[in-house]
Amino acid sequence: MLMNYLGIAFYTGMRSGEILGLMHGDILSDKISIKRSISRGNITSPKTIGSIRDIPMFESVKPFLREQIKQSSKSLYLFNQNGTNIDDVSFFRYRWRELLKICNIPYRTIYNTRHTFITAMLNRGKFRIMDIAAIVGHTSPQMIMTRYAGFIKENHLKIDTNLEIFSDSFGDSLKFKID
Repeated sequence: MLMNYLGIAFYTGMRSGEILGLMHGDILSDKISIKRSISRGNITSPKTIGSIRDIPMFESVKPFLREQIKQSSKSLYLFNQNGTNIDDVSFFRYRWRELLKICNIPYRTIYNTRHTFITAMLNRGKFRIMDIAAIVGHTSPQMIMTRYAGFIKENHLKIDTNLEIFSDSFGDSLKFKID
């Protein structure tokens, strides 16, 4: 169950409570609907209005979701213990701490899976900051830039240098003649 939780966390950037709040009906073929959060036994709406969202179903998260759906088929919620939903992320903390020790990684909170996802998305360079903000439930890309800009690899020299910077709306280059 921890492996599935971590797979979903690392490959979606969802908050801990949002993962615990997932129900079977929230998992669709092309997206995951975030509608609720569970923390300390309380079922609430997600953190902000922008946190109620649909996120894309990345191929990398599908095996973890499939396995967890199999394991929880008799429960309303995706994550449960003996038919009762897991009501706080502390359920995973001991196992998480042990996993970090085994991997010789200094302790960090399980919530860092979200930060890892966001940093990885930024470093891929294939996603607009607005898109990343929407996926993780931030209403503004400013939060992404403020918190994560320092972790973006310096890829500014690995850009396509053959692009025409000055072109008209039809794609025709505006040539400058130097005499």
